[in-house]
Amino acid sequence: MKLKFLEAGQVVSTHGVRGEIKILPWVDSPEFLLDYRRLRIGGTEYKVENCRVQKSCNLLKIKGIETMEEAAAYVKQQDLRFSQVG
Repeated sequence: MKLKFLEAGQVVSTHGVRGEIKILPWVDSPEFLLDYRRLRIGGTEYKVENCRVQKSCNLLKIKGIETMEEAAAYVKQQDLRFSQVG
């Protein structure tokens, strides 16, 4: 069964030294994305370990991304898709 993903934002920067990414959501409010547990960037699927709101953005901790340098590789990615299944 194929998972259904919602196209919902763009990575705008990294946050901190532990590999979090900052997302500008394309939905009504950043709170909408708090319950989503899977993320697809480009064609690769990731598990969201933590999602929190900062002003009008979301800060995401993604499993497997542990440093700021690893997170920087995803900056400016516009094909972010979220799934609640996870």
